[in-house]
Amino acid sequence: MKLELTPHIIKGEAWWKIQTRGYDPAFVRKMKQVRRAWWSPEVKAWVAPKHKQTVARLEQLFGRDAIQTEEEKSMVRKPLISVPEEKEMPDAPTADPPAGHQGELLRLEERLRLQRYSYHTVKAYKSFFTQLLVFYPDRHPADLEKADIVKFLLVSSERKHWSASTQNQAVNAIKFYYEKVLGQPRTFYELRPRKEKKLPGVFSEQEVQRLFAVVRNLKHRAILMLIYSAGLRIGESVRLRIADVDFDRRTVFVKSGKGKKDRYTVLSEKMIAVLRDYLAAFQPVFWMFEGQDGGQYSTRSIQSTFRRAVNESGVNPYTTVHTLRHSFATHLLERGMDLRYIQELLGHSSSETTQIYTHITAKARQKLASPLDFLDIETEASGDTSA
Repeated sequence: MKLELTPHIIKGEAWWKIQTRGYDPAFVRKMKQVRRAWWSPEVKAWVAPKHKQTVARLEQLFGRDAIQTEEEKSMVRKPLISVPEEKEMPDAPTADPPAGHQGELLRLEERLRLQRYSYHTVKAYKSFFTQLLVFYPDRHPADLEKADIVKFLLVSSERKHWSASTQNQAVNAIKFYYEKVLGQPRTFYELRPRKEKKLPGVFSEQEVQRLFAVVRNLKHRAILMLIYSAGLRIGESVRLRIADVDFDRRTVFVKSGKGKKDRYTVLSEKMIAVLRDYLAAFQPVFWMFEGQDGGQYSTRSIQSTFRRAVNESGVNPYTTVHTLRHSFATHLLERGMDLRYIQELLGHSSSETTQIYTHITAKARQKLASPLDFLDIETEASGDTSA
């Protein structure tokens, strides 16, 4: 039995509209065990409060795999605006928003979905906005002033030790509500932190070989190898369709990558052989990598596969799936590929983003020499050795 949960407003409050196919007495019996759930003749469906407790109870009664929210459904069927994968996610709100404010949370969610933001962005923005509502439980968000927002950001970032990227995402979430939902003028918040300039971690070529060597499952091996081989983001790999891979032209078409940009990247000869074996064994229908129910494979499954491979192979443990993409770019650069081509393969809008891969690589560092090495001086200890 599959349950589809859709947000719905009833008298200013947010509810889940809960639907399933056909009439099933067992479904009715279980729904009566959900707190505040009732059959609505107007909606022509069962409804229950749009709380995380409701979803948890439904998962307990029907099983986690049976529950599908509207956001998860849109993730499978629609091309979405992407966000960088594996970034730090905001803390989950400690409480549901005040009852009178749930309508505003739903307005934010509906506007995000209307503008085709990704499931993860919707989830993150809702979390930050909920934290704002909980911070000011007795005030309507439309009545808050800039000083109130700054106070919330300052207190939250200090209490929860937000990183620069998390703090920036909180600002973006709040700006979206006031500027896109309420239509207020654009506002600059002085609390935006300076962006941290971090060099990406990379694997050596030997570490990549060791990593792939311990992955025995053909599907898992194909996914990780393709991410490295084509320089894909993890979200791009799960959205890849079979039709996007052109074996004759040796290209991979990435549709609606980060920033909703399309691009082509490379398909290696060795990758072709692995993919042909995988397709013959698993026979996916639409998505290149499908889950058990025929939908997209989950990013969480890829992350779990990667983490097991890292532990078994003994490579650098301070890495993520995205490290494979960084390694793709760095290894191409080490082998002499022009930075402009790497920029195109990665789908970077600005060359400044790709410039980060010009950091001193292992091979380049071996070729560097100190200016001292060019001086004609003796290095033996022949001078005065007194203190």
